[in-house]
Amino acid sequence: MIPNLAFTWQLTEVHGWGLVGVHTALYLAEAGRPPLLLEKPLMSSLRPQNQGALAGLVAPYQQMAQLGEQAKAGGHMLRLKEHDVLHALGNGFNAGGPSAIFRGRRNVGVIAYEDTRFTADVVARARQYDRIVVHSTYNKQILEIWGFSNVGLAFQGIDPTEMVETAPSGRFGDRFVIFSGGKLEFRKGQDIVLAAFLRFRQRHPEALLVTAWQNAWPDVGMTMVESPLARVAPRVQPDNPNMIDVKHWAYANGADEAGFVDLGFLGRSQIPGILADCHAAVFPNRCEGATNLVAMEAMACGVPVILSNNTGHRDLLRDGHCLTLDHQPPVPDRDGSRFGWGESSVDELVDRLERIHADRAAAKARADRARHFIRTERTWRAFAESFVAETQ
Repeated sequence: MIPNLAFTWQLTEVHGWGLVGVHTALYLAEAGRPPLLLEKPLMSSLRPQNQGALAGLVAPYQQMAQLGEQAKAGGHMLRLKEHDVLHALGNGFNAGGPSAIFRGRRNVGVIAYEDTRFTADVVARARQYDRIVVHSTYNKQILEIWGFSNVGLAFQGIDPTEMVETAPSGRFGDRFVIFSGGKLEFRKGQDIVLAAFLRFRQRHPEALLVTAWQNAWPDVGMTMVESPLARVAPRVQPDNPNMIDVKHWAYANGADEAGFVDLGFLGRSQIPGILADCHAAVFPNRCEGATNLVAMEAMACGVPVILSNNTGHRDLLRDGHCLTLDHQPPVPDRDGSRFGWGESSVDELVDRLERIHADRAAAKARADRARHFIRTERTWRAFAESFVAETQ
């Protein structure tokens, strides 16, 4: 039987955590076991049908928010005796604000981590939970190395009704369009993408790099200063210190207006149409704690995908349906925080782009297999069913 569950993170369709919550909440509501929210949902970000399905969660949240404020003011915690509380955890197994106020009948940590330092403090924080659920084999295996046996695994997914298959619009003319998505940061490897694209474009002047690299967390974006490939580090936008100046970074490192387009933040409804106009999607990421939502969306839309063969990406690699970047020497690691990270080769990425460019039929056949895999086995509904089961 599905237990009563409470979430400590915000429901939204803006980022990965929010999508985990939204699609799990939809599944639970449909099953007649709607979750209790302990963080204010961003209902305005949800598609209308999801807003309608989850509108009933708002009033119970408001009641819990009042109780939480009272508990916080009184300096004590609230124990929800009839709910298992799912706690959203970040790197270092650090919990968000609601976790300092609410505890449940059982307490389950939910995490996709890239920082692999397991200091005594980190281990102690992780040991607080009755169970931990992760979203990649990579994360699960590291926890098992450290002696954790109470670990569940649930792979994130896509919504086939959202990632609809769309005919190309022709907006980019007869260009060979390469897509790269994910917030600009060292871990995501956009410096590798840019270096490979510039080299590829020397042979194929019609190539166009289309990106969705905007990053609303400037401190994270500044990690790109570690890049061995990008001569100039990122900066914030002159008129908005809360956003990275993506175009400035790309142009300062060799891109030009004729070959580079950054789309900023894409709304959920925009993604399928953009991907329909792309001939390849590239993800030479140095590390993924989960399986990379943007890569799965590209696969679901039938775009030939190139993936780094490391960390969470490996859970997407099956039957040769993606081209892989297999040369993965370790990323320099001064403090043990980057166990398993890999440095993708620019030369190898250029080679994979050449293969797609030279044989479109073979690329389409691979992409069709990837699309079938994602749309049948890696859906948000399959995730939600597995996720709820793995919390127990």
